[in-house]
This record gives sequence, structure tokens and C-alpha cells, in this order.
Amino acid sequence: MKRRYGFLALAVLALLLLNLGGQDDPDQPVPASRPSPVTAAPSPQASAPLALAPAAGQTAAASGPVTTGPLPASWRAMPDEMNHQLASEITESDQPLSERLANLIALESQWMSEGESLTRLQGRYAQALEQLAQENEQLPLAERLAALTRLQDEWAADHPDLTADLFNPDARLQQARQLWGDEELETLARHFLPTGQAEATVQFAATRQQQLDQRGHYQQQLAELEQQLMASRGDMDEASWQQHREAVLGQFRRDFFTQTQDQP
Repeated sequence: MKRRYGFLALAVLALLLLNLGGQDDPDQPVPASRPSPVTAAPSPQASAPLALAPAAGQTAAASGPVTTGPLPASWRAMPDEMNHQLASEITESDQPLSERLANLIALESQWMSEGESLTRLQGRYAQALEQLAQENEQLPLAERLAALTRLQDEWAADHPDLTADLFNPDARLQQARQLWGDEELETLARHFLPTGQAEATVQFAATRQQQLDQRGHYQQQLAELEQQLMASRGDMDEASWQQHREAVLGQFRRDFFTQTQDQP
């Protein structure tokens, strides 16, 4: 099962860009991101990230001891102008991820001689995810999950300031979903989440997928009906045609949604 891992890994960048990209001062505490609704269970090719990370206090027990002050940043703040350039370099290019990262490093070196920006750190993590997924593609899911967890633990230990946003249980699960899809969502959820939260995640994903299936079915039937109407127009004048069309489409919509509401 071959997937576009380089593209998928960029969704991880979007997660950190959303939660941390606005931080100009690494000495400030990492803001708590909103609780995860575990939204639409995106397809593996979907780049739109979910809002994953719960408040930092909710993950303290899982991610490490509680501190009395902000953790030192493992990255260096950059001017806004440079942040925009770096983000564009890593997200907007069509080059392979390794080439994007090399270009980003070259661009960043013009601004500083040591350390790295948050964007570069994100790029390195995305590259690590890509490599892990490729190397473990043929392994059973349990072994792939174990490898991913080891990688996440290593990065969390090296970058404790990012734990609340990138390595909390919800974010870890989302990374697995981006890499391997939702075919085994229940297994993924139970690996990363407490039982109750895992069950809620699976149920939400199932409900959302049902909604997406119904929407696709509706659009397909509507397109087919439009074609049938066009084929049967004959010599009707425009006013009569529009009146007939609206009547037929209106009845179709009422029947479709009535039938949908009656389904369990």
C-alpha cells in the first residue's frame, strides 16, 4: 500500500504552524490549543489538519512532569518576514520534501549561523515521519505503531517545549491517521487514547464518514437527474422548462432527505 508520505507529512507542519507559528518569542509559554473534535477523519491524501492538541495541562501527566514556568524553546525565533519566506519554501514547493528542506536550510543560513527556526524543526520532523513510513510500510500495523511511538517519544524528549502541541495523545493519533489512513482507526485510537476517548473518536469518524457518503450519493443522483431533465426537455419554452425543472428537483430533494432521515 503505497502512499504519498511526503505530502502527508506536511499536514504535521500545518499543525505546528497553526499552534506555534504565531509565536515570535520562544521565551513565552506555548499557548494551549483547542480541544480536539476529531473532525472528518480525513483521507490519507487530505492536507487539511485537524485541531488536535488539548490544553497543555491536560497532557502533563502523559508528557512529563509539571513545570512551574515555560520550558526553554528548542528553536530560535525569526522575524515575521523570514517566517513567511520559510513557511512558503516548505509548504508551497512541488519538490520532494528532502529538497524543500535543503532549500529552507540554505535560506535560513542567511539569517543565522546556529540553531534553527521552528519551520526548519517542523520540516525535519516531517522528513522523519516520511522516512519511518517508507521503511516500515510492509510491516504489520502493530509494528508500525510501535515504531511511530518510539519516534514520537524521541522527539518529545529532545523538544519538550513542543510536547503539548505536537506530541500529546490526540496529535500522535492524528499523525498515525495521516500516514496510514482510517482503515484501522479503532486500533490506532486505542493505541494512543484512553478507552472512552478512543470509542468517541471512532464513533465520530463513523458518523462523519456516513455524512460524507450521503453527500456524495446526493450529488451523484442530482447530477444524473439533471442530465435526464436536459435530455427530456424537448421543445419546451424557457419558462415552462424552468418551472418543470424546479418542480422535479424540489421533489427529488424532499424524497432524498426524507429517505435519509428514515434511515437508522
